[in-house]
Amino acid sequence: MKTTTHETIRHILVALDLSEMDDALIRYANMLANLLPIERVYFVYVAQSLELPANLLKEYPDLMAPLDESIQDDLEKKVRGLFSTSSVEVNCVVEEGNAIEKVLKLCKVKHIDLILMGRKKSLKGSGIVSSKIARRCPCSLLLVTEGFSPGIDKVLVPIDFSGYAAHATRRALDLADNSSAKLLLMHIYSVPVGYYKTGKSRKEFARIMQSHAEKDYQKFLSKNQFPHDLSCKYELNNDGKSAEMIYSYAESVGADLIVIGSRGRTAISAVLMGSIAEKLVYRDSDIPILIVKNKGENMGLLNTLLKV
Repeated sequence: MKTTTHETIRHILVALDLSEMDDALIRYANMLANLLPIERVYFVYVAQSLELPANLLKEYPDLMAPLDESIQDDLEKKVRGLFSTSSVEVNCVVEEGNAIEKVLKLCKVKHIDLILMGRKKSLKGSGIVSSKIARRCPCSLLLVTEGFSPGIDKVLVPIDFSGYAAHATRRALDLADNSSAKLLLMHIYSVPVGYYKTGKSRKEFARIMQSHAEKDYQKFLSKNQFPHDLSCKYELNNDGKSAEMIYSYAESVGADLIVIGSRGRTAISAVLMGSIAEKLVYRDSDIPILIVKNKGENMGLLNTLLKV
């Protein structure tokens, strides 16, 4: 049974920084273009300043060629060498200014459905920009790791039976259907603090909680018309570290991608992804993570943030 999302990924933005990470991002974008009905890819580099210092120009007059044109040429050359999907329209964009603001602005203007950003481990650079984009972007975000494995064979989706989890599951099904990947679902449950008042042991109440989760899962499948042969891994959370449990399970099963839904917020002061999604962004890992957002949910908020 093939299940597709209401929001098809057609336009993606790949945020580059002229580092070694760019190669991984371009290759990953190429892989996605072969799996999804992508129409346009925007490879974007944002520099704080594209002007050369006057004293440098005076000392080296041969540097008179505009810096943005030089970067544009180098960028296009690299993309042509690593992005081989000819059916997709490719645009290389060089901007000047604040990287976060420029990326968010392009998301709105170019109707971006998905942003690809690097997630560095050993390479130079921090994840500060990635985390801020993750909080504020109005569309889904895919954080690509340095040494990702080519292809997608196993996709893990942590679920809580909410609408956000359903949205993430649909997106994962799209990827699984097009890549022949195995879809793995995971639900983490907890034992209520006051369980002892029922006269039952913690172990007994844990079984009760899992039984309820299993029933909720069947309702989740039926309500969203998901294939009923999808299985779910149930894990008891003993220490409150859900993000660590998700990564531990992903590593144990050899997952190539983690897909998680992001809770949208309406208040500007609470432009957050949800506690687990945010912890996954900050955690050191070799597994790419796709944070799925409802594209239309945060568009009004983005307009406010950008003052347009």
